[in-house]
Amino acid sequence: MMPVLSALVSGAATITTMVSIGFLVIVAAAAVAGALARGGRRERAADAYQAIAASRFTIPVSLIVPASKSASVSDTISSLLALNYPEFEVVVVTESGDEGRLAALKEHWGLEPKELFYRKTLHTAAVTRIFSSERDPRLVVIEKAPAGRADALNSGVSFARYRYVVTVSPDVVCDRDALLRLMSPALRDPAEVLAVTSYVERDPMLAARAGRMHADASSVEETGWTRAGDDYQRLASIRSWMASRLAWHQLRCGLPPRDGVTAWRRDAVMEFGGFSVAAADPELDLLIRLQTAQLDGSTGRVVRTSEVFGQAPTLTIRGAASRAARRQRALVEALRALRRTPGSGDHMSWFGGQAERRTVRIVVAVELLIPVAQAVAATLIVAGAFAGWVAPLAPWVTFLFLAFGYGVVSASALLLRGGTPGAPSGADLKRLLIRAPLEFAVYRPALVWVRLVK
Repeated sequence: MMPVLSALVSGAATITTMVSIGFLVIVAAAAVAGALARGGRRERAADAYQAIAASRFTIPVSLIVPASKSASVSDTISSLLALNYPEFEVVVVTESGDEGRLAALKEHWGLEPKELFYRKTLHTAAVTRIFSSERDPRLVVIEKAPAGRADALNSGVSFARYRYVVTVSPDVVCDRDALLRLMSPALRDPAEVLAVTSYVERDPMLAARAGRMHADASSVEETGWTRAGDDYQRLASIRSWMASRLAWHQLRCGLPPRDGVTAWRRDAVMEFGGFSVAAADPELDLLIRLQTAQLDGSTGRVVRTSEVFGQAPTLTIRGAASRAARRQRALVEALRALRRTPGSGDHMSWFGGQAERRTVRIVVAVELLIPVAQAVAATLIVAGAFAGWVAPLAPWVTFLFLAFGYGVVSASALLLRGGTPGAPSGADLKRLLIRAPLEFAVYRPALVWVRLVK
């Protein structure tokens, strides 16, 4: 019995290790090829969006910011109101009971209660008060009963006046042309584009520029070394951008990035009943439904771009673990829903037919299975070494290959990112390249440990 068990463990460890390493090698090779094909750094022309920004035919947009109790939203509001876009509004949705935040917003933006009537098209928790800004009439703040992020988004969609709504997390800051970049696919084809996703990069120095950096700010400024966890989050977001650049924009279906901003066609959101309050990730859930659900006589598509909308500060390791767990729960929910999705039959879907649903199912499974395969490979090989079923050096060789694979993928992502504006350079680039190979051996186990002891 023991020889059979030993052979099974050794074989399973070998297969999962080879699958994981093979996946990393393929991704790295694709990234290198893509970077070389696109050449060196190419800055976008300064006047690329001026015609769109000046046109009176540009589609107006409602920007919805669900302000959670733990987030500071003032910087986000400031950057959104400074956008170079012909016509838009900013709708901030807060929850009752957070009087400190509301008082700060009132003082900073000159909020005054208003009698505003609107059509409540989605079922949401009760709205208690509505404020408009004396400082900038484009800003509206809604106060409502606490009911979660999805309910806040639905309140914003009900209140929104314009055809497209953009959901923005309360910690994101952006440059003036961010909305023009995001809306470009929709502006080119508003009849077909149901949603457009863009990418948000985690930036460990964002809090420093806002004057709210962590306690070791002076040491960071002196040495140029940020916390390792911050750099690993930045590398993860750059790899997510690389996936958009190399693959997702070429497909007619897929998943949104882990951190991003999405523009939605409001009538599509309404048709699907808004954001689900029961979903682990309401925005990912709605994107999956837009791409796979069946509706008679309607067509449309979802576009995942590789455009950078803005930056967000890095999270604590507990926050990063919580976000990763929520993403995995959302993917599991999506996979279950896709299995229940009927065939295309004689209907036309918003997005496509059975082939598109099959593709989405595959990419969901891949994102779920690759981390599991890597964890299983590491666990089996270590257990086999302790039991004497595999060579004592096998765990070290396995970890070395997986760490090297992560390092190559991250370096390839940095190479590809280097051809676009805002890429890491100088000391930041050197630090990220040095730390990249240690992610699998240091940061990933830390995330797993935090989730286990939570």
